[in-house]
Amino acid sequence: MLNISRFCLFSFVSCLLFLSSCSSKKNVAAIPSWVNERPVNQAYYIGIATGSKYEYPYNAKDIATENALNSLAREIRVQVNSESVLSTLQVNQWVEESFASNITSTVAEDLEGYTLMGSYEDENEIHVYYRLSKVEYARILAERKRVALGIAYGHYLDAERFLKEGSIPLAIERYLIGLDAMSKYIAEENLYVGEDGVEFKLDRALLKGLTEGITKFEIECMHKTIEVTLSDNYTKSIKVSASHEGMYVGGVPLSYKYSRGRVPIRGLATTSGDGLATIVLNDFYPGTTHSMLEVELDVQGLVSILQPLSPLKPLVENLNSVPLLVPIELEPPKIRVVGSEKLFGKKVKNKTLIPAIKAALIEHGVDVVDNTVGDALVLRVQADTRIGGEGRGFYTAFLNATLSLKDSEGSLVMQKTLDSVKGVQTERKRAGEEAYRKASKQILGRFIETFVDSLDQ
Repeated sequence: MLNISRFCLFSFVSCLLFLSSCSSKKNVAAIPSWVNERPVNQAYYIGIATGSKYEYPYNAKDIATENALNSLAREIRVQVNSESVLSTLQVNQWVEESFASNITSTVAEDLEGYTLMGSYEDENEIHVYYRLSKVEYARILAERKRVALGIAYGHYLDAERFLKEGSIPLAIERYLIGLDAMSKYIAEENLYVGEDGVEFKLDRALLKGLTEGITKFEIECMHKTIEVTLSDNYTKSIKVSASHEGMYVGGVPLSYKYSRGRVPIRGLATTSGDGLATIVLNDFYPGTTHSMLEVELDVQGLVSILQPLSPLKPLVENLNSVPLLVPIELEPPKIRVVGSEKLFGKKVKNKTLIPAIKAALIEHGVDVVDNTVGDALVLRVQADTRIGGEGRGFYTAFLNATLSLKDSEGSLVMQKTLDSVKGVQTERKRAGEEAYRKASKQILGRFIETFVDSLDQ
């Protein structure tokens, strides 16, 4: 009985081993040929990839699928025609490459019509196999392009209508939106049959309209030179015009810049219905005598309707109208410096403070005049010292000074004071003279800078 039981057990184990062996042979035999050898079929794009279960224990299949579709997409070659519109316009190489890159990068995102041909899984990996009919994909692309060009043509018609109506900014916008609608196909041949039955290159027509719309703008100013004076508080309001083929145009975005002396200032303006825009020039730094106003079409404002990474952006940014350049001349303020300096109530012959004030004014761009000039300002300086005390062989003196600036009509413009500037020396007179020297140093420093800054207030 025991021997029978042992025999049965032996037979059962043998059967299990046999089945296991058969199963193993079956698994080896079931491995699809495409796992080890990539199929070759000229009629299809093929994508095969593997996902590691160890590296991606929870989403190995998703990873394999993603990689397979990316592999399929790489087989779809996008060739940029050597006679593309970008090459014709001789736009920079980066723009041309960006179009090709944009087209290539969107292939994987826009894939459709592909078929899962098979999948295989073992203990370590998951394999997937996709393919896409080249004929089917070509049909899909052709339909997409047909729709895109139809949308672009609609914008082209709107642009042409706006152009005839004189709404140039709107026309430019429509040309741009039309190009954006077909941006994936810019590097291709884009023949289109219009409403009149005539076949034409739609991308070229849109680009021509956009280019001429921008480059034919003329920006003008009635001033050949802009003169800014103290009597205007160094502020000047000017008018600039924007015209397109002789017609003044409203709603045109403009950008401008000019140097204030240290840091340039930039601004934006838009023409009104009469084609004019107002630009205010101010905040010049003291001492500035020359500058230049530059006004041009605000191309950045035009491209703001595009997506941040649109390949059209650098193309449009290379287009612009001829900028308007107008010199700015700032008339330096004319100041006559007069007054008296006293030492403990007595006038001194050799003045210290007044020469220091003149030198500081000149350094800060002020035209210091000696004689009476009709429009000159008059700066009157009144300075005197007083005794401060005595101790241990040293004398102390304090200087007080008042600077009063009046216009040509005698009206007070501003008034500044120096209070209690201290001088210490072994003699009383020398202490007073020391106070004057210290006051002169203050004049050459921040004091006179503040004084000059306030001239245009």
